[in-house]
Amino acid sequence: MPKRVIIRDSDLEEAEPVVEPVEEAVGEVSEEAEAEKRVEAELEKVTADAEAAYELVMGKVEEIKIREQVTQKKFLEDPGMSLGILKKLLQRWDSLRDELIGYINDAIEKHRRLREVLEREFSGVEEDLYFNQVELDTMIQLEAQGRPISVSKKEELENLVPKLRERLVELDKRIKEVDARIDELRRMSENIYDYTSYKDLTEAIFGQLVEALQGRYASLEEARAKIRSQVELIAQREGIPKEYAVIYLWRRLKGG
Repeated sequence: MPKRVIIRDSDLEEAEPVVEPVEEAVGEVSEEAEAEKRVEAELEKVTADAEAAYELVMGKVEEIKIREQVTQKKFLEDPGMSLGILKKLLQRWDSLRDELIGYINDAIEKHRRLREVLEREFSGVEEDLYFNQVELDTMIQLEAQGRPISVSKKEELENLVPKLRERLVELDKRIKEVDARIDELRRMSENIYDYTSYKDLTEAIFGQLVEALQGRYASLEEARAKIRSQVELIAQREGIPKEYAVIYLWRRLKGG
């Protein structure tokens, strides 16, 4: 049980502190503990919601990339797969991208909610930090002047203030992480094709095209530029992504 130090008014320099018990404000402590539990529970829930939404988005991204990878491999290896069939498949993958944007928007909203909760807790901790720091500095100054203070209260504040400061730093870090996640999701929504396309196969094929055709050109740089120009022309003419235009050019070169 906390003790309260009582200093007699007479002869302060020689007086011995008298310690007598004081009653704890059990009700106040209980209410404060319950409030902290509610804050922790809310933060835990919104954090879990945001993480689940993000994981769902990344899972959908990976699914589309795998479909692109399989489709490219099929278009490369199966000469019977026509442009017409390819375009119909690509339309399906574009529909999946449209759905993905909806998942991304939901994830952004859940991260915004998480940020609001973190900001609210940050403000509360910041207020507590300044209040308790002022209280501690006041007690230190009173003690330096030889005024009576509660030693136990001072020790309590000396333990509390660093913990509040650490919590503030932790919350600030989490808010910045949430902001970064929101920015990532926004970029993903704005550049949905780049995030869901598969490029490894066609990059390798493009290198093989350059190697096979560079003898027709004056330099390796010219070969790359000319082939890239052909790829862009095919993509525009046929209405297909450049990755598939590379494969189409390779098939024509091989007579497929």
